[in-house]
Amino acid sequence: MRNLTTSLTLLFCLLSAHIIAAQQPTATTPQQPAARPGQVQPPQAAQRPNPTATPEASPQEDNLQQENRRVEGPPRGFEQPQGPVRSLTLEEAIGLALKQASGFQQAQFDERIAREDVRQARAAFLPKITAPLSYFGTTPSRVREPGEPLTFSYASSVAINETTALLNAGGEVDLSGRLRAALRRSRELLEAARAGTLIARRALVLNTVDAYYAMVLARQKRRLAEETLSLAEGFVKVAEGIAQRGEDESGGADTLRARAQVVQRRDELQQARAGESAAMDVLRVLTGVEFNTQINVTGINENLPTVSDFESYTEEQIRTRPELAQIEAQRRAALADARAARADRLPEMTYNVNGGFDAGDIHQLNRFSGGSVIVTLTVPVFDFGASRSRETQARLRAEQLDSQRELAIRLLRQEFYTARATALAALARIRDAQSGVTAAQQNLTLIFARYRVKKASITDVVDAQAAYADARMAYAQAIVDYHTARVRLEANPAQ
Repeated sequence: MRNLTTSLTLLFCLLSAHIIAAQQPTATTPQQPAARPGQVQPPQAAQRPNPTATPEASPQEDNLQQENRRVEGPPRGFEQPQGPVRSLTLEEAIGLALKQASGFQQAQFDERIAREDVRQARAAFLPKITAPLSYFGTTPSRVREPGEPLTFSYASSVAINETTALLNAGGEVDLSGRLRAALRRSRELLEAARAGTLIARRALVLNTVDAYYAMVLARQKRRLAEETLSLAEGFVKVAEGIAQRGEDESGGADTLRARAQVVQRRDELQQARAGESAAMDVLRVLTGVEFNTQINVTGINENLPTVSDFESYTEEQIRTRPELAQIEAQRRAALADARAARADRLPEMTYNVNGGFDAGDIHQLNRFSGGSVIVTLTVPVFDFGASRSRETQARLRAEQLDSQRELAIRLLRQEFYTARATALAALARIRDAQSGVTAAQQNLTLIFARYRVKKASITDVVDAQAAYADARMAYAQAIVDYHTARVRLEANPAQ
């Protein structure tokens, strides 16, 4: 009986160490300050159990653990890569993600391309300067009167050897407004590209936030799985010790149930480790961290604002979303296309100014030097309705964008109210989860006390510990849901 009391006392010390460790801050998470009035003060994150506090394993348990290790070991070459460890805050992760190749980087290239289109449209108002140099030689004419000098054979030539060197300036006088419409269109497309950059940036920030908090949640799940497994293994050792002393009234059933719980908890731990690895890989892809580098994330900020802080988030923020600005800029660009198509039916004027020489004798440049001006007025007569069709097509695109804008407003309103409701619900869930964690902890203590007087089984204690871990996991999930929903209420997050 003394051995049974000693084993139960040692197991109670192990359980107390788990509960005390759950109330202490982790090494990677700084101690959080006390909550302000009106805020929710959550419990601290749990720590990994101290393996030195567990009882000594029996020979049978050693054999079982050796068999499990042989099964658990991955094939050679497939082990998780071990390398340097890097700690990342959420702000650092977002900064790294914005520097990596992504849709945001592609949108920035689109913006730079659109900026060059504006420069080209502005340059169309200026004359184009060229310097054509040419030599045109012909054979002498075979028809001439006796005594006449040799002359050129082609009617278009002015001499047998003709040399031309000119400085030419040519361009278009924008009588119809076509060039102005093209410039306006390029400027509006540049504005649309800038809005597209903001859209891509917002999407990348949201993806990074989701990946970061998914990593936080996966790590918390793995830690809780380790704690539950450690406690289940401790109960196996206690049950085997009782059975070896002949004090097992269940005929070995408690030992078998405890071992089954260990197998189940070990499977949960392996799944949690795989989920943590997958979440870390997603964060590595977004931030550009090497795959042989382990990432440490900071703890969840537990000083949460109250419901009154949501008064600043109103529906008017939807009007500032870049999606609407992009659609509006594309609509104005379509109207500029319509004006450019209408200008094709108006007269156009071009000019060419030349200065230089066009000489048949290179030694008499003064005689053949001078300047010329050519002004051409082109009056459109009939193009079989091509320009009118382009104008109609552009106006139809503008109407289509009007309809698209109305649809976008409805979708953005839905997104806003869904995120707002999710964040508010998460605040209520945090309070409820905090109460659930306290109740689960008290239940675990009571179940263990009942087990000491043989009114509860070992599996009841393990289930109570699992319920305690689930309550803490639900609390962490509520905090993550709050943060991911809160960031979606921002028109331009992380700016």
